[in-house]
Amino acid sequence: MLELARGALTLRLDPVQRLLLAQLVMFAGVAALFPVVPLYVRAHGGSSADIALFVAGPLVASTLIQAPAGRVVDRRGGKPVLVGSRVGFAVFSFALFANWGPLWWLALLRVAQGACSGAYLPALRAALADLTPEGRRSARYAQLQACEMVGLLVGPAIGGAIALWRYSGIFAVCGVTVLIGLGTLLRMPETRGAGLRGVRPRPDGATPGLPVAGGSPRRATARWWRARELLVPAAALTAVGAMFNMYDVVWPQYLRVRGYDSLVIGLSISLYAVPILLLAGRAGRLGDRANRRVLIPAALVGVAACAVTYPELRWILPILGVGTLEAIAVVVLEPTLYASVSERATAELRGRAMGVAGFFEAGGGALGAGVLGALYGIAEPLPFIGGAAACLAAAAVCALWLPAHPPGGIPPGPVRPRHGGALWEEGGRRTEPPATTLETLLP
Repeated sequence: MLELARGALTLRLDPVQRLLLAQLVMFAGVAALFPVVPLYVRAHGGSSADIALFVAGPLVASTLIQAPAGRVVDRRGGKPVLVGSRVGFAVFSFALFANWGPLWWLALLRVAQGACSGAYLPALRAALADLTPEGRRSARYAQLQACEMVGLLVGPAIGGAIALWRYSGIFAVCGVTVLIGLGTLLRMPETRGAGLRGVRPRPDGATPGLPVAGGSPRRATARWWRARELLVPAAALTAVGAMFNMYDVVWPQYLRVRGYDSLVIGLSISLYAVPILLLAGRAGRLGDRANRRVLIPAALVGVAACAVTYPELRWILPILGVGTLEAIAVVVLEPTLYASVSERATAELRGRAMGVAGFFEAGGGALGAGVLGALYGIAEPLPFIGGAAACLAAAAVCALWLPAHPPGGIPPGPVRPRHGGALWEEGGRRTEPPATTLETLLP
């Protein structure tokens, strides 16, 4: 984060820093929506089921668009998808700020926003993988998570404050921040061609990083998305998405029932981001070096234990305490799982692999918001219990089949760049990185 701040102040940002800074700024605006959207729907006369559908609709759109968007990234490049999706998101944000029309029309605009977000994510994650050596990507995705946590730290508090004036004002904030981030993305170089230049074919001619099925490299490449090394972390991302998009629906209602207003709701979400932000660097290094078959199940069990505790709590201080424990468990999950996906996909399939992983996470999020969120109207404990059950099931799957380490084994300590030619150690050997690989943000 210090390198990112220094680069922003001096206006000397490398491509990784541009991606991270853009995401930090844009996510602050997106996070402003989290505590207010359920209250916005209530103000339009919506029920608990309407809130669940309003939140789930964009997630369904995001789910359906991610795999096709990943294919476009692989074929046409990432920058057009990064820029185009953000322009669309800003346009729909300002349309929602106008607040014209019935609730069903506003819900359709939110669905369009979700489609734009879904197209953006595989392009972003593939670009970061292009610019990061294998065995260091958990740390890189932890940096991305840290940037999002800065946004989460600031955004909900802003959203909660703006909601005291006008609920639809949060969409104006969202649109403005996305346009600011877009200015950074416009200066991004294309990374896809550079990533393809770094691909080294395997001796058997098969797609490197993916298993050979039935002895036929061509058939193995055609069935790449069915590889266990991809599907297991994708299944865990389904549980992660279900749990946290359930909170998008349930959390504001949960605290409102306990007598807290939108400002407190926003501050509670912001405080949740603090331990994740502080621990992101250590968690990223842990995800690259620890046994993931132990680390990820332990974190999922911790998240489940916290979830089933919330319905028993009534006062804000113990609620925030449990949230802090949950954040400590959460910090390793998404970065390590996406790193595992990226390490099993070659450069020419990276956008599609990220799209498939995003499909599972967003699909889980849609189920969490639409199904678990709707259960809140039946009985308060039900969505928490359902989310905990999904995490426990994912923990069992990961304990059995998640790859324990990157394909090259546990990466040794980093080799510091030398003048005239940076080197890193990967799988126990020193190699020259591709010209576009940047490690200036890695510790």
